[in-house]
Amino acid sequence: MAEHAANDVSSVKGKDIRGKLVTLELKKPAQLSLFQTFLAPDEDKYSNTIELYDAIPKYYPRKHMDSLRINDTFLRALTRDFEHRGESFTVTIRPARIVHKDRSEQEYYPSFREEIVEDALRKIACDSLNGVFLNEQAGVQFTLYELQKELKARGHALNLQELIEALKICNLASFSVEKADGTAIIQSPIFPVLLIASKEDWLKKSKQARCYVQFNPLVTASINRLSYRQYDYLMYMAYKHRLSRWLHKRLAHNYVQASMINPYTINLSTILRDSGSYKSPRANNCTREVEAALDELKSKGVIMSFEAAFKRGLRNKIIDVAYTLLPDLSFIAEVKRANARSKRVHETYFGQREPR
Repeated sequence: MAEHAANDVSSVKGKDIRGKLVTLELKKPAQLSLFQTFLAPDEDKYSNTIELYDAIPKYYPRKHMDSLRINDTFLRALTRDFEHRGESFTVTIRPARIVHKDRSEQEYYPSFREEIVEDALRKIACDSLNGVFLNEQAGVQFTLYELQKELKARGHALNLQELIEALKICNLASFSVEKADGTAIIQSPIFPVLLIASKEDWLKKSKQARCYVQFNPLVTASINRLSYRQYDYLMYMAYKHRLSRWLHKRLAHNYVQASMINPYTINLSTILRDSGSYKSPRANNCTREVEAALDELKSKGVIMSFEAAFKRGLRNKIIDVAYTLLPDLSFIAEVKRANARSKRVHETYFGQREPR
């Protein structure tokens, strides 16, 4: 349980999931305030994409984990290649081992459920009362009730047991990222620190029992470097397809020059590689999944239309598909607002610092 230390408002104390007492130093740097302030008529609907971190395919479809388990328990480390801004990387994902109520144990990769929970926590961190820097790392203070309420409001309701399991998986699973030349970028859990309210506290005062999550160091780095971008969180959470969410976030972060005369192009192979989606052995299944996501983006006013150019091989087999996306006018307006906010954030921060 995360609580302010008595007579010491500059620190937070709590117990981790193993019952160990943890004390963390509290700070609120200028970068955090800028991260929490949006440029739009309706600030409540926005959150932030995170440079590099959101490009890492670190989540795996839960329904496909059983087929990979050894003795119905263990999962091997999962390695994936991906690209970000033209540079090649490799991520290795190590599973979390969860002990169930019957004392049986199973390992899990972080799944799309954990991704949704993390996105909800990042949105909660945009509230100035919740987002904090502890021990120089970005994190969020919250109650399980508050997190449950947020997820339910966005159509992703979880019961208490599911929610706690998701938080534990994010704390116990880890990933490492390397460049193509073997240079290490990071090795860390998704949530390096998790201070969670006890069951007794939650039952007695479910709306007040405080928890704390420390975000991945790459999130802190993005906040410090001002390399995040504003995106429509409410629309993102409303998508039916997970691939729609991934495409929306990628467009919001990378497609900064969106316009009617500058369409966005992306290959099927790139989508499957970088999104972490399950790659069906049948290419037709993959194209149907991607086009269902693109149709959903079209229905939400993110893209106006898309065209698919098929590359085929022997026996007319699909080798790849090049998709050309024409942005909707409403999305172009969103990108312009995000660009203006990014410019203002940089001007505000660097304008208040003393010149070197």
